[in-house]
Amino acid sequence: MVTEVRGFDWDAANVGHIMLHGVTPFEVEEAAGRPHVTIRARAVMGEERWKLFGRTVSKRYLVVVFTIRRKSFRTVTAYAMNVAERRKYGPEID
Repeated sequence: MVTEVRGFDWDAANVGHIMLHGVTPFEVEEAAGRPHVTIRARAVMGEERWKLFGRTVSKRYLVVVFTIRRKSFRTVTAYAMNVAERRKYGPEID
């Protein structure tokens, strides 16, 4: 799915939101470009969403909630994986 997109859709709204969680756009793009696990998330207002469980080069484990808009990867939110998520998905992305 991530390989089907043409790029990332960033604006002040989604950059500001992920920064509140201490995550940068660079980290999101890095995690999406490395081995990761993607699962379907709950749709919001009819828009399909997914969760990407990935890791940065600096070994930061992230959850990225995203949608695809106009063939672009649009981050909705991103945050550090919790212990349970890391235990479940970490072995698949390391």
